[in-house]
Amino acid sequence: MAPQSSFQGSRSSSKSRGRRRTCFCEERPALRTSSTAENPGRRFWGCVNYQIGKGCNYFSWAEPEGQDPQIERLKNKASSLKQELQKAERKFALALAIGILGWTMAGLLLYDRLN
Repeated sequence: MAPQSSFQGSRSSSKSRGRRRTCFCEERPALRTSSTAENPGRRFWGCVNYQIGKGCNYFSWAEPEGQDPQIERLKNKASSLKQELQKAERKFALALAIGILGWTMAGLLLYDRLN
């Protein structure tokens, strides 16, 4: 699935009091996640037909502009923990490969001594 962007069309409004039940295409908006540098990871409601050529460019942020700072801290912490987990997984895979190689070499040496 392609990353979603936070394109804002001419008929859209991020200051609306609430999300519309339908977009300008009379379809139910889809909850998406922004992948832009200005709003990475920020959720928004957009037209379900966006990026398939016939979207109406409906757009509305899912959360208010001044989001709770605790939420931002938690998002940053989750991202940091995800990076740490990925490093640990790489280290584990390397250790596993070295262990398998070591046991294989030990088995071959033992086999050679017995023959």
